[in-house]
This record gives sequence, C-alpha cells and structure tokens, in this order.
Amino acid sequence: MMTESSPRPEFVRSRKFYVGIILVAALVLSSWYGASQYLQHLYPANSTSSANSASINVMFNYGNGSTNWFNSTLVPRGSSFYNTTVSLTNGRLEAKYYDTFHEHFVSSINGVKNSGASYWEIWIYCTRDRAWMSSSWGADLLKPTTNGLSIKNSVGHQVLLSSNALAWSYQASSDTPPLPGAAKVDLCSS
Repeated sequence: MMTESSPRPEFVRSRKFYVGIILVAALVLSSWYGASQYLQHLYPANSTSSANSASINVMFNYGNGSTNWFNSTLVPRGSSFYNTTVSLTNGRLEAKYYDTFHEHFVSSINGVKNSGASYWEIWIYCTRDRAWMSSSWGADLLKPTTNGLSIKNSVGHQVLLSSNALAWSYQASSDTPPLPGAAKVDLCSS
C-alpha cells in the first residue's frame, strides 16, 4: 500500500545525489585552479606577459648534422642566455663558474662534451646583417630583451644588439657559422 509520504525518501536521496555532484565538481575545479596557479608560479618563463619577458629563438647545433630550434622562447626579464640554456636543456649541461669573469664555462650540453679541438661556442644572429657573429661574450652576459640582445661590455656599459636569435654550436673552429651556408660577420651593424 502506498502512502503520500513514500515519495519523500526518493526526493531526499536525489537531492543528496545532486549536492554530492556539485561538491565533487567544485573540488575538481578548485584543484585545477590551484594546480595551474602553482605551475605558473613554478615556471614563470612560460608566462605570456610580454611586459615581464622577451622572446628569443635558440638553436643547438650538435656538430653532427643535427640541430634543435626553440623558437619564440619566452625569457623572463633580466634572465641571461645561460639561464635560458639551463631551462631549455632541463639542466642537462655541465659548466664551471669562474668568479673572476662572472661567467660559466660550458663544457657539455645534452650529453655532448667538449673534446679535443671541438667545443661549445655561442653565436649571435645579427638581424640587420642577416648573418651570424661568433660571440666574444659568455652566456651570463647575454640578456635577451624586447628590443634585442643586451650585453654588458668590458667597461660595464650596456650595449644593445639587433638580434632575435642565439645559437650554441659544437665545433672545432669559430670560422663556420652554426648553420651551413649562412653568412658570417665579425661584428653586428648598429
């Protein structure tokens, strides 16, 4: 026999079900939001804010015909090319810091170590010249900016080069640009 009060327990059960669904959805959304905030804090270089970062193209030439390009890499303001290299290689580099020069000497990138006459060299792409220049500055002194590449010279003045690309090239001579057939200049035009 059915009474008027028998539908009430089904309504209570279905109400609890919907409240449970809403609580689970709120938990999932808050967890997602918290994780995304944590990752943005942990990896600020992935930020899309151009006010706090500069974009640079980075190439690794391994000297055996293989190259890796990291185009439009966002670099936090004030970060050096050395910091960018550490980030792009996920820390897979070996370097020794020389306090006298305020520089790291990089001896290995992604498992490719300096050997005999072959070593890792930095190249700067000179945008105005459409050519590569062998860098006489170390990776710690090269700082990508929104206006080009900022370099502190030997007397402590900032120099700005028109450049949007840097390269690490494993080679035996600084006579050959990091890309086969590319043009080379001794100094970027101002």
